[in-house]
Amino acid sequence: MARSIWLPRIVLPLFATVSATALAAPAQAATVGVASVVNTTIVQFKAASKMQNRVVITRSGNTVTVDDRVAIKAGPGCKAVRKDKTKVTCRVVKAPTQLRVYTYDAADSITNRTNLSLSASGGTGNDTIVGGPAGDWLYGGAGHDSLSGNGGRDGIWGDVGDDRISGGDGDDRLYGWTGANQVWGGNGDDHIELWTGTNRVWAGAGTDTVHGSPGVDRIWGGDGRDDLFGQNGNDVIDGGPGPDLVSGGDGDDDVYGGAGDDDVRGDYGNDDLSGGDGDDELRGYNGDDRVYGGAGSDKIWADAIQNDGDKDGQGADYYSGGTGGDLVMYNNYRTSSVVADPDGVRGDDGADGERDTIATDVEELWGGHGDDTLTGGPGSNSLSGLGGDDTLRGLGGEDRLFGDDGDDIVDGGDDGVRDWVDGAGNTTSASGDTCYQWEFDDLNDCELIVAP
Repeated sequence: MARSIWLPRIVLPLFATVSATALAAPAQAATVGVASVVNTTIVQFKAASKMQNRVVITRSGNTVTVDDRVAIKAGPGCKAVRKDKTKVTCRVVKAPTQLRVYTYDAADSITNRTNLSLSASGGTGNDTIVGGPAGDWLYGGAGHDSLSGNGGRDGIWGDVGDDRISGGDGDDRLYGWTGANQVWGGNGDDHIELWTGTNRVWAGAGTDTVHGSPGVDRIWGGDGRDDLFGQNGNDVIDGGPGPDLVSGGDGDDDVYGGAGDDDVRGDYGNDDLSGGDGDDELRGYNGDDRVYGGAGSDKIWADAIQNDGDKDGQGADYYSGGTGGDLVMYNNYRTSSVVADPDGVRGDDGADGERDTIATDVEELWGGHGDDTLTGGPGSNSLSGLGGDDTLRGLGGEDRLFGDDGDDIVDGGDDGVRDWVDGAGNTTSASGDTCYQWEFDDLNDCELIVAP
């Protein structure tokens, strides 16, 4: 069960209602296609059944022309074109406002070459539907369909089959149901949902939202501020340029933030997370995760809490900060004692039995609310004990050590360089914080000073 941040799928039942009324084909398909004007301003074409249709719609003023590869009958408001049984013109008294096209049980194509909104249903078969610059509503039906919205705010549904769905320019809503679907959002702020199958999604430029399926998905965010959710399955997700929220969901996922200040999350499973360029926040959550901050000043949460509130986020994780000043934090809902140091030794970090590994390219550590032991590396580090009676040791480099709340032991180390040593916070006994005074060190808020 996925535990990523999830936006409820409220819109789909609404769209399904719209598709049932505006897109769904009539119960009885005609043996000859019929074009007519309905509701005064809508041009409608019901194609012939058991025929492979090639429908092209054009417009000149108030006249809409419907052209097919098979014979068409002129219904109310329309008339046949002389010497061309496959073409009908429909004259609308007022300006036409919408097109409706229904095909049925063959590999049909529908092309909208007007500036009117098209509502189209392909029916069964491997269909191709191409919208126009206005907002279109396209429903592929069963089969391996190709659906293109082009410009405008489109709503596109793939249904059963391996579909190719493209929104084009505009803020689109795109839905792939079962099958191995390929979805392109294009330019605009798009909303994309996948239900089952193995899918590939290119969200494109814009502020996009993508919800993956329970299967194995490949999702690329593209330029812009994207929210990408893998859900179940072993997914590969790349946020691309821009400040993205990228979450793998359940499964063993590969999650990349890309360029920008990203929020990268693994959720359940043994995940590989990478922040990429920018100041990123990364959370592995449950499982044995490998977390890489990349370039920039990154924050890595060594969580003991899962997205659903259960305190089960521990695992044997590997944390690497990359270039920049990076921070590993053990403070989220932790009450047990933590031992941590950025020495790269495998499995010697975290709570008892946790077996984390912190690489040498991490510069800053935060403890939790227990009695923690934090040790720096040979370079300059910043260590914060937070709550509990903590022990902080700086070792080499110019270190900044903060005991925070509790009766702490703070030692910058005899390395011949200047450290900032601060007991800080509230003490819990009369003895308070103990600080070691080495040459060159600056001491603050220390109840007991030891001069070795």
